[in-house]
Amino acid sequence: MKSKSLAILLLLYSFSFSITAQQVFWASKVLEFSSENIVPFQPSANRANQILGKPNVLPQFVASGLAWQPAFKTLDSDEFIKVSFDTTLVIQQISIAKNFGEATIEKVIAFDSLMQSHVLFQEKDSLKAPEKGEMFNIILSEKTSFKVFAIGVFISKRKHNELIQLDAIGISTLDNPVQANIHVAKDAPTAVIRENLGKEVNSRHQEFAPVISSDGNTLYFTRNYLSLFGKQKDQDVWLSKLNESKEWTKAKNIGVPINTKDKNAVFAISTDGTEMLLMNKYHKNGRLSSGISHSFKNGGTWAFPEEVKIDNYYNQSQNAEFTLSADGNTMIMSIQRKNTVGKRDLYVSFKKSNSTWTEPKSLGNTINSIEHEMTPFIAADTKTLYFSTRGFPGFGDNDIFKSQRLDDTWTNWSEPENLGEAINTPYWDGYFTLPASGEFAYVCSYNGNNKEDIFKLTLPKNAQPQPVAIILGNVLSTTDKQSIACIIMMIPRNATLKSEQKKYEPANGNFKFILPLHEAVDFVPVARGYLGISETIDLTNVKSYREINKDLYLLPLEIGNKGILNSLTFQQGDAKLQASAMRDLDRIIQVMNEFPDLEILFEGHSDNQGDFQLNLQLSEDRVNAVKKYITSQGIAPNRITTKGWGQTRPLASNATEERRRLNRRVEFTITKK
Repeated sequence: MKSKSLAILLLLYSFSFSITAQQVFWASKVLEFSSENIVPFQPSANRANQILGKPNVLPQFVASGLAWQPAFKTLDSDEFIKVSFDTTLVIQQISIAKNFGEATIEKVIAFDSLMQSHVLFQEKDSLKAPEKGEMFNIILSEKTSFKVFAIGVFISKRKHNELIQLDAIGISTLDNPVQANIHVAKDAPTAVIRENLGKEVNSRHQEFAPVISSDGNTLYFTRNYLSLFGKQKDQDVWLSKLNESKEWTKAKNIGVPINTKDKNAVFAISTDGTEMLLMNKYHKNGRLSSGISHSFKNGGTWAFPEEVKIDNYYNQSQNAEFTLSADGNTMIMSIQRKNTVGKRDLYVSFKKSNSTWTEPKSLGNTINSIEHEMTPFIAADTKTLYFSTRGFPGFGDNDIFKSQRLDDTWTNWSEPENLGEAINTPYWDGYFTLPASGEFAYVCSYNGNNKEDIFKLTLPKNAQPQPVAIILGNVLSTTDKQSIACIIMMIPRNATLKSEQKKYEPANGNFKFILPLHEAVDFVPVARGYLGISETIDLTNVKSYREINKDLYLLPLEIGNKGILNSLTFQQGDAKLQASAMRDLDRIIQVMNEFPDLEILFEGHSDNQGDFQLNLQLSEDRVNAVKKYITSQGIAPNRITTKGWGQTRPLASNATEERRRLNRRVEFTITKK
């Protein structure tokens, strides 16, 4: 092949932390290469195809499995790689991301569509290629007279111990140097208040893996004891609580059965604080083995941890982390499996009806690199995922990134974004965890003394995940206001949202649900011997984080007890039953089937709009619609009696439509049991 040379205007080595948009086409296919380094137990590391795509390492000047590394089997062996692109174009610049090593880029050749070669750079004729990791830009004095199909890079070394890693090769029409960028989130804060939690939480030992409760009032973490000689002694789960002054109290060891003589760690805590996800499987003889367990709280006491059973679960790494979604039905884990891209990857598993979990499924190559993806955390919005990795360009060692879930498969994610220099340090950063409010983050980082501590970050609003609402309260009897153990069902009005149910135990404190904004849901408590009174929480017009205290009520099935069917509200002048009302009536039908002697009186009411006699008739029509629906489901008509009161017994004033809606209601009374 005939070789041609082009004059070089200048050669620049550049790197930057900016995120300026650049029209660069990065290599998409490896056509040919001389050799590649083989890394034991990491089949993807340093392979030739690691040079494809945009830079994954720069601007960090470090050795990485994310770059191609030739083997250099002999001192005089010449190494090369030839790559092509998704497009052919006339170019003015070639950009080679050299992230590590001292070997020399000796020559760069362009190939046109006929595979004729054109020498664009030769080391002996120009400035020397960089001897450390930098973006190596070859800017031509004029654009090529041909469209470039492929680029070949040739490498030589002068000493036995020299090596090189190339992260990416790009071509462009730009005449200004291409920069190596960190993909920083647009909403990443430029400054945050970073506060070491101090001696009440942090000690001379290693504190890591913080897990904050949904309400932000309890911090769980793991403490790794160090002996006087610096050796690991023990590892336990600890907790600290916020006092009335919003200061963290002296941390306490959570004790048995969570902590044993072996190493213990906490992974996650449920929204209501009654389930804890723990490292390892617990055995009755006090031993631990590889796996994952959970413990349930009952009256302030944690039960003996039981194994969490996941279909075809195995982990080829000695380490793992797990996180739970707000509804407790989705788990993301950092583990290593046969199909792992490199080291540990992130996988998703879903809870099944029998409380076991589905086989882990990879989150995909958008999230997973050949480095460790670790310390995952799902925000309360169930859409924002935070994790730690050095598999994407960053500011130091492991950085914290975030990604947005794009659909309900949990395997389709947005490109990970770095949280920026205000959050990430030059050292190892991970274990990013948030309460439901999103106002603060807790993170594990080095304290400057080569020891991990837990820090609190105050986040500006634009750096917080999507806002949610916490609904909390107790379930009480309508008669004596005593708390009652039950099941609470959350039923969305929007059919695209999933229903949810939780067990309520008064000894464990308030129930808690986390809901997305702009939705309306119904809450119904269920217990044998009671009839649940449904409550609607309407968040359709709520735009910011809320904590809503709302007690739920159960009506004892005793003669004379009376309640209101809150779902049985009507449009003005209408007696048509709505879908939410039918769900409540279905529960009444179920109770009447369980108690075959039960009889109920339904009383209808209206507002004061319109004619008195018409309103009286309307109230009768409404309770007759209730009776018709119940009897259509097999309940004997003689067990249902009805009475219409029209506008004579208002609950509220009729001054506004909102108040009038409360008067358009149906009440019920137990008349026989």
